[in-house]
Amino acid sequence: MEKLKLGLVIAKEEKDLSELKHFISDEWPDVFLFPEGYLHSDNLEEACSIIRKNNKWLITSMKDKRKAGKIFQTGIIIGPGGQVVGEHKKTSITQYENDYGIIAGDSIDSVDTGIGKIGLSICFELHFPEISRIYALQGSRIIFNPIGTGMWNEQQYNQWNAVALARAAENGVFVVGCSHYNDAIPIAFAYAPGGECLVQTKDANKLIPVELDYTKYKPWTFDQRRPELYQELVKKDYSKPH
Repeated sequence: MEKLKLGLVIAKEEKDLSELKHFISDEWPDVFLFPEGYLHSDNLEEACSIIRKNNKWLITSMKDKRKAGKIFQTGIIIGPGGQVVGEHKKTSITQYENDYGIIAGDSIDSVDTGIGKIGLSICFELHFPEISRIYALQGSRIIFNPIGTGMWNEQQYNQWNAVALARAAENGVFVVGCSHYNDAIPIAFAYAPGGECLVQTKDANKLIPVELDYTKYKPWTFDQRRPELYQELVKKDYSKPH
């Protein structure tokens, strides 16, 4: 695949799947990205049916209660046949999520799909550079960043775009993301492997089309990495100020 037609959807936080039904009917995109937590595990089957009828790809995340007594925030990839082809449980969770009872995942694995190898970086996981680097080392060409709320102020909006640009440029991958449409600042963006901004928008409840052209970019080889010098990253606990 040389080019990918992607639809970034800044979606309203509806309890049903009306936003999915509305936007998925757009014929142009091959792949749709919806925000973090747009789905719930109890409407996953219905979402798969909608995707199957429209023959599209859906990437989003859901509040996952499929395991009795446990709640995860799970990134999910649904293929055009309506089948779940990949999942990723959010590994770095906020204090709010922890208080709510959400459990952190414990693995970071790229997903090999019909649109190439991809990584899921859920919401503020994008701010942890190690996650994106692992995806890049595993051969991911795109990192999808479904976002849970929106930006709370202009500073956060600017910071998030800066982080997305950095993850793209430092790893030689496409980085794309979008949030919900709510009382925060809605956001959608796409950055190319060289750090070029392909899309940056806010304050809209809509689908933003963007084409990712694989032919223009070559992934990093990381030949100059020195892993033997990076052991400090995992040797000490820096979770608390020192």
